[in-house]
Amino acid sequence: MPKPGRYHEGVPCWVVLTTPDGPGAQRFYGALFDWEFVPTGPAEAVATRYGAQVAAVGPPPDPALPVGWTTHLACADLRRTATLIRAADGRITREPYEVPDQGRAALAVDPLGAPFGLWQAGAIDGAGLVDEPGALTWNEHLSPEPDAARAFYRRVFGYTYDRPRAGHSLARAGGLPACSLGPSGAGDEARWLAHFGTADTDRAADLLRALGGTVLTGPGPTPFGRAALVRDDAGAVFVLVAVPSRESARAA
Repeated sequence: MPKPGRYHEGVPCWVVLTTPDGPGAQRFYGALFDWEFVPTGPAEAVATRYGAQVAAVGPPPDPALPVGWTTHLACADLRRTATLIRAADGRITREPYEVPDQGRAALAVDPLGAPFGLWQAGAIDGAGLVDEPGALTWNEHLSPEPDAARAFYRRVFGYTYDRPRAGHSLARAGGLPACSLGPSGAGDEARWLAHFGTADTDRAADLLRALGGTVLTGPGPTPFGRAALVRDDAGAVFVLVAVPSRESARAA
């Protein structure tokens, strides 16, 4: 995914785990990814690796909402983007709000039913570390109607798309790869799916099981690295995918 900096409009730039058990999530992901946590509120924390922000953990805005990872897309003007979302038949589920000393955020649902977030950078652009073990590497939108999803995100964020392969399209923002959109499995709801890097997918999957998580599919080879679809001990689904570490990159 694009490197940290001023993330281009529409690029996934941040992920937030919503869970009623913040301490439990911190124990799980601290052990799985070597994350450290900086409290930002009574039940909220930012996860860091090598001192860089990589994700956040907090309670759901509605206790009835399921545990899950929410992908946030960068935008320069939250109110303008919220207007575009409504005009394209999406919904704003939490109006723009301030995140002290960092930026502004909002929550939305697209016409396919997939929740996502918006992030307007202030002092913080988004994730400060990507494409390494223990960091966000990719985001994927899956739905029963990928053509409708492509139309929505093109209208709101100006995405362009490469030719689909097996129903999946690479979305570009400002000409650069941003994310992918494709068909979901039979009976699956529309969703954004976060991918986190690991140095060894099989070892990470074994560790995840030992921590109480579940491996749903894989590990197995993909064009982007050995990957596994997994669920944490509280029910949040994400992907583990093998990526080079900074140490292996230096050695090469």
